[in-house]
Amino acid sequence: MRKTSRSHLGLLAFGILTCLGATAGAQTIFTEDFDGITGLGLNGGPAGQVTTTHDLGFGGNLAGWSKSGAGTIHAVDTANTWPGPTTSPQNWGVMIWQNNVITQSAGISESNDIGTQYRISFLAAGAVYEAPGQVNDGSTDSLQIELLRASDSAVLHTFNHTPAAPVGAGELGLLPVDFSYTGDGSGDILFRIGPGNANQGRFQGTIDDLELSIADPGALGIAFFTATPSVLGDAGELVTFDWLVSGLPLDSLVITPGDIDVLANTDGAGEGSFPLNPGPDGTAEYTLTAGKDDLRVERKVTVTLPAPEIVAFEISPTGAGPGDAAMFSWEVGLPVTTLMLTPGDIDLLPHTDVEGIGVFTLASGPDENTTYTLTATRGTSLSTASATRTLIDPNAIFFDDFGSFNVPDPGNFNGGQFESGLVVAFGGDLVGWDKAGGGVVHMVDQANVFGVDNNPPDFSVMIWQDNVIALANAIAGSNASGVAYAVSYAAGPAVYQQGGQQTGETDGILIEVLRADDSVLATHTQLPGVWAGAPTLVADSFDYVGDGSGDIRLRIGPAAPGSGRFGGTIDKVSVAQVDLAPVEITEVMRDAQTLAVTITFDSVGGVIYEVWGSADLQSWHDLDDNVVGTGNSTQFTDDEFAPANPHYYYQVRSP
Repeated sequence: MRKTSRSHLGLLAFGILTCLGATAGAQTIFTEDFDGITGLGLNGGPAGQVTTTHDLGFGGNLAGWSKSGAGTIHAVDTANTWPGPTTSPQNWGVMIWQNNVITQSAGISESNDIGTQYRISFLAAGAVYEAPGQVNDGSTDSLQIELLRASDSAVLHTFNHTPAAPVGAGELGLLPVDFSYTGDGSGDILFRIGPGNANQGRFQGTIDDLELSIADPGALGIAFFTATPSVLGDAGELVTFDWLVSGLPLDSLVITPGDIDVLANTDGAGEGSFPLNPGPDGTAEYTLTAGKDDLRVERKVTVTLPAPEIVAFEISPTGAGPGDAAMFSWEVGLPVTTLMLTPGDIDLLPHTDVEGIGVFTLASGPDENTTYTLTATRGTSLSTASATRTLIDPNAIFFDDFGSFNVPDPGNFNGGQFESGLVVAFGGDLVGWDKAGGGVVHMVDQANVFGVDNNPPDFSVMIWQDNVIALANAIAGSNASGVAYAVSYAAGPAVYQQGGQQTGETDGILIEVLRADDSVLATHTQLPGVWAGAPTLVADSFDYVGDGSGDIRLRIGPAAPGSGRFGGTIDKVSVAQVDLAPVEITEVMRDAQTLAVTITFDSVGGVIYEVWGSADLQSWHDLDDNVVGTGNSTQFTDDEFAPANPHYYYQVRSP
């Protein structure tokens, strides 16, 4: 779907016009195919433009145009895909980045004669470079074409076109766009092309084959077609269509959808109006088609029913034990048709007041990590927000989901992650953690796609090649002698905005357990696996055994420093005392000569066990209270009580 908007001063301006069957005569007075770009830095590797794989370049120059903004001029070769050499003649289109502007250096002769109707046409498509998070969003990002009076640069007309995102491999999706204006005789015009939604960290679109022509004033045409209101407050609201057509008399004039014949609603001057009541129950595109003989022209207008805004949606507490109560709170913009919480399909409208604010408590919360979604509808338009309940081990003595992440400069939230599009940031801080390394702390927001979602953030830390974070303070009760502890976490691959920095097969995260003197008590390397388009996290853990030397701290860094890649993503780090399973004695062997007995039992390396014995299963004796586990299996030899008793029983106890 293409969307257009317009504003004007002095000139009469009109929106998109598509001709079907035949095109009215016109005299072309200016063309620009952008193929004269010079000095481009060609750097499409390793895979060319995201989605299309077309060749790319930046930093170019175009004769007859000035430029401003980072990297201008960005260009895409619509005729060739990466890698070169090219197999077809190059056909460059200009891509407008968030702050890129190109402006003609001189006015176009005879481009603003009073009373003359002009038509501007061009090809437009979405745009992106090598980072998928920079692709135009297809809804708010747009190309802005301004007509400036050459003598004083006064803006006489502004036209915005919102292109769809690039289509697919080898296909950018260029489509024809036209709009018209009537000259006011105040002086020749020139073009200025820039972003319609500036400084959003995304490309706004691609433009090619720009043309200005003098239209035939007597030809079949639709000067304008509007809908009032164009933005509805609620489903079914009355909409009034207005239009002005030329080339009378017409054979037909129809509005679709609905096949509404409005020829009888059109006067002898070509002006007409029609009220649609009830209006649409969602965003809809309407087309006015005028027919005469074998000619057809059409003009489109979009009536938008905005989805209700979800101002806030939260779950409290975000971390809790299995089955613990979960309280949900929200604020939505009214009116809403439905308001549902899933999973559970819980209708929240009865719990929402006249201000759109509500609270609901789920007495029995989830027994596993669960993401809840709030869905609000207005007619067929809907919006969603999500919040996640993370289960915390009830025995945990430490837990951090990195929700304290913050950045001093909001500009460090600078786009979307490669392939996933999730929000990423750098240079952040974590409460309670020290940091070191380039750009640390890097973060990915698992709950929000850049420029699309507005959910409560769910931050995960990404470990770059030299990034290290370390707890500033020790964890109380984390190093009792002979006691086993589990370090649990969720980990996955990572990348920022450059695909070449993605986690590879040999990259990993190094987690170290530090004593009070910073010596290493235990270490574990987590290999999260190769990046596959998303920072998918998998729960894992490792154990360490306390040595009584003082409470420990955690240090997290890259397993392969200096690799030029991310080691991985980590989140939801906890430390808990291991609830050891009952010890099983797997083997009992008596020496035929000495009558000594050796028992073998399951164990955890480093854990201290007690071995007890009894001759009658009634009275038990502590044979040894300091048997150190030697791994998954440990042996103990009784050469004192076993030889003196023909029948003797053993029991192994964990701390």
